[in-house]
Amino acid sequence: MSGRRIRRPPAGTAAPARAPRQKDKARRVQRQVLATGAAILLAGTAATFLLEQAVLAPRRQVQTESALPVYSAVGQRTDDVSFWPWTFYAEQAGQTPTLFPMEGDAYTAEMLVTLIDALLGGGVEMETSSVVIESYADARSNCQYLRDLPVLWRPPDGGEAQNLVLNMAYGNGSDPALTFGMAVSFVVKPADQTPTEAQLEAAYRQVLLDLYFQCGAAGWLLDDAAASEIMEATPAPVDAPSDPGGETASQPAQTDGALSDEAVRRLQSAAQMPLETMLDRLSGPMTELVGLEDFILQWPAGLGPDTALWPVENSPDPAALAAGALSEEDTHKLEQRLQQQYAEYGMELQVVTLSDSVLVLFSSNATLGFYYDPVLEVWSGFAVQ
Repeated sequence: MSGRRIRRPPAGTAAPARAPRQKDKARRVQRQVLATGAAILLAGTAATFLLEQAVLAPRRQVQTESALPVYSAVGQRTDDVSFWPWTFYAEQAGQTPTLFPMEGDAYTAEMLVTLIDALLGGGVEMETSSVVIESYADARSNCQYLRDLPVLWRPPDGGEAQNLVLNMAYGNGSDPALTFGMAVSFVVKPADQTPTEAQLEAAYRQVLLDLYFQCGAAGWLLDDAAASEIMEATPAPVDAPSDPGGETASQPAQTDGALSDEAVRRLQSAAQMPLETMLDRLSGPMTELVGLEDFILQWPAGLGPDTALWPVENSPDPAALAAGALSEEDTHKLEQRLQQQYAEYGMELQVVTLSDSVLVLFSSNATLGFYYDPVLEVWSGFAVQ
């Protein structure tokens, strides 16, 4: 294919030095037209505001005709969850969009590569010569879209390159669904692979496991033998839970027998706090794009488990969850307790299994979404509204 090809080297390749900020008029106009920098800044601001809430806002039930229905539950199976930009897109059916060709637009192309790299790591390559940004507007709102943009991704572990597609949307305006006057969605997925039912179920378990570790409860509950096996290949979390005396908690064993390689792999992945890591990785590109050196998007520090919610003798076993052996009763118990734990952080937690991904929603005054891809087995997208 001809045209500009943008690529990002695999992890481990030294990144080029940051270029000085351009001040020419053309670039300023470009940013204003595409509104990309503003999208990232506002998304980061909204995410930080959401995660730093100290008190849970009153529960809001979003009506079914609105964007992003809220089910106030974990474990739902549905396809009827859309962030506002895609609801707005559906409403524009039959309208003619304004088109902005990406050919020659090195800034936007590099931005997309940078954000995909922040999500997935590895190497990223895309062809943008024939790509256009679609823009729709009505009396109250406007939104820009990139749909099914082909992406070639090389996993950071050196695995076989995979064909992905990117769908991105950014909109702003006065629609009542826009808590902060804006919404953004950025999701990548396999181009030609649909997850099986087994992959969706495994992805749901992994999402629960990631949430279990992210709130600190899983680390609190793992017995010494399991924790040692996991941590042999996993850096210790910065904020490991401690007992009142200040020592790292040591709990009675809950596992039966040795862990399988697959269970250890899943536990190691969750113990690396992938949600927190993803936010940290996104903060760099956001800072670069908006030019704020002191702007950092990160998971709030100092959050730990409410150990009263997680009695050792009556809590779901993280190792059993990783092994796919957790009973239905304990799975429901875990879902409920995770909701209670994150509610103490000021977040209403929901986990919804879609047809091609698992979506985690954190809601307070706004809603922040994270997409987990069952085929890629990585967190592959984010959205805010």
